[in-house]
Amino acid sequence: MREIGRYRRRKRKKIIVMGSLSILLFLCAGYAAFSTKLSISATGNIKEKSRVIQSWTGTDQTDFHSDFYKQNIVSATFLDNNKVPSNAAESWNVSEDKENGGVIAWVVPNSSDNTKYDLYIGANGGVIANEDSSFLFYNFQNVREINFNNNFDTKITINMASMFQDCISLLSLNLSNFDTSNVIDMQKMFRGCQSIIELNLSHFITNKVIDMSDMFFKCYNLQSIDLSSFDTSNVKNMWGMFNKCNKLQNLDLHNFNTNNVWGMSYMFDSCFNLKSLNLCSFNTSNVTSMISMFGNSSNLKTVYVSFGWKTTNADTTNMFTGSGLSSVTTGQC
Repeated sequence: MREIGRYRRRKRKKIIVMGSLSILLFLCAGYAAFSTKLSISATGNIKEKSRVIQSWTGTDQTDFHSDFYKQNIVSATFLDNNKVPSNAAESWNVSEDKENGGVIAWVVPNSSDNTKYDLYIGANGGVIANEDSSFLFYNFQNVREINFNNNFDTKITINMASMFQDCISLLSLNLSNFDTSNVIDMQKMFRGCQSIIELNLSHFITNKVIDMSDMFFKCYNLQSIDLSSFDTSNVKNMWGMFNKCNKLQNLDLHNFNTNNVWGMSYMFDSCFNLKSLNLCSFNTSNVTSMISMFGNSSNLKTVYVSFGWKTTNADTTNMFTGSGLSSVTTGQC
């Protein structure tokens, strides 16, 4: 009887231990599933990773990013299929997952000039942008149009730095389908897009963006820009943001929150056609660099600021040199 009692007690202990282990495994599995769900939410649709395009650097010489194609591609079009036509001059697998991916790019001789090329990038169901989409069309100097056609999903994209930098022949951009809700870097995004006249970015979600430096630098012919949706509350660097936007006559920045910005040097430098600026929403208490902020903006006569305008911590060297200003107007907002 004693042996039976000991056996039953051992059995009860075993059941308790096994039950505890089951609960622990269940909790771990639940945590793992929860963690996986979070990961998917953060990095996009993992189930469709075969549609994710690769990333590039500014120095790559692969596929259509060779110097030859950068000089000779005149248009780019995104498609919802990856069927390479028979008249393609060359094609490449440009998937993030080279073994299982289905993102294909190819070039076809341009119908008007067979020394130039039209670029096509496609995947079944459309292309998903890489988390790092920087340098995607960097230095494509002769591309005149880029057609996304709702076939370029940017939901998971974090980096758009230099995405269209030095596309000097690009005439217009329709980015109405861009989801920028996870982007943290937009530095130099449109830098050197000197032929674009108008940019409507009113749908951009920018509450996570940290860097907007040189974003529109050397957009010489830009006359109209809609930034009405911009949330700049996390931006730290606006250095050279509108530098050399020579033809801008109006710039509405009433919604700009600059509480965290440290860099504003050259921000409005050489904006020759700006006559006035309303910077009443600017809080510059954390700004340490204002070098040539309004420099060479020869027609700029008035800048309105509120009592959040502080320059005590900033380097203001040549802040107004070459502009129509000697100071700003405080308290008339």
